[in-house]
Amino acid sequence: MTVMRTAFASAVLAVSVGANAAAADESHHAELTALSIGSFTTLDHAKRDDRYGVAEAEIVRIWPARKDGVWFYQEQALLGYDAADLDPAMKDRPYFARVIHSREVEPGVVKRTVHKLKSPDEARGAWRREAPLENLSAADLEDSECEITVQRVAENFWRSESERCPNAYKGASYALSFGVVTKNEYANWDRGFTDDGRHVWGPASGGYIFKRKQ
Repeated sequence: MTVMRTAFASAVLAVSVGANAAAADESHHAELTALSIGSFTTLDHAKRDDRYGVAEAEIVRIWPARKDGVWFYQEQALLGYDAADLDPAMKDRPYFARVIHSREVEPGVVKRTVHKLKSPDEARGAWRREAPLENLSAADLEDSECEITVQRVAENFWRSESERCPNAYKGASYALSFGVVTKNEYANWDRGFTDDGRHVWGPASGGYIFKRKQ
């Protein structure tokens, strides 16, 4: 099991883009959508490696009537670094609250843009609602500054890679994001770099592994 977990984490970098040669059809975007929606936690990962905190992610679909792709709302909160002493109240203080626009540009290739909300307080906790963000629209979003490409490797297995995204956190100039999405887990590795390529934030050893809760 440990070997399998290690292989999953390292797959963020190791999976070849050329491996996504599986036959493509219109169901591919629906497959990725189903894999993406849900409640996820890094609790198991944090128990195995105390360098990682316990984060929880809530990802829900919004605006289902739109015909320009699929839209999601995602919140992530850090509950603490000690798996035995977590603060559930942090769930209501997410460090990440974004709208994601996902569209298939060719069979097995999806482009995603990540948007901040102009009034984020209106959206906080929206994943708990029956119709999340029903009173908001794309006009309530900030313009996206970069794009993420998500490619199908095999059935229920996708990998993602971002462009250089502008980022000023801790003196960074840009951020890079790599990810893997499978049926019951996803790994996400975000890091910030200076202009000369110096790593200034984000885990150095690999991404966080989120396991599906439900």
